[in-house]
Amino acid sequence: MKEKRFLYVAFFLLVATSTCLVFAGSSFSEVHETKIALITSSFWYDNEEKVLELKATIKNVTSKEIAGPGIVVSIYSIDNKLAAQRTFRAKRVSLLPGEEAEIKAAIYMEGPFCDIRFTAIEGLCGT
Repeated sequence: MKEKRFLYVAFFLLVATSTCLVFAGSSFSEVHETKIALITSSFWYDNEEKVLELKATIKNVTSKEIAGPGIVVSIYSIDNKLAAQRTFRAKRVSLLPGEEAEIKAAIYMEGPFCDIRFTAIEGLCGT
């Protein structure tokens, strides 16, 4: 009798655990599709004024409207450490499918730097 009950409990736990793992697996895996593409990016540094001027063009590459388009600019020092990181938003609040937006910005940046990375972003979260 105890063996039969043990088998039922073990079978129940196996089924319950398997079911939980199946549903948990789909919630932990994220599908990242590209929504905004970085079309062009450029920068110019004025060594006397210590101002870094940035310019980027982003494009909505989906078939849906995208809210909060922008870029994250990461600036790295000569020893490859993150020196500054800023978020800039397009003047347009949203982009329709296929639309582009230009972003212009300026950062006061002292000291030498060796790398600038642009990342296109979307969303209206607090950044």
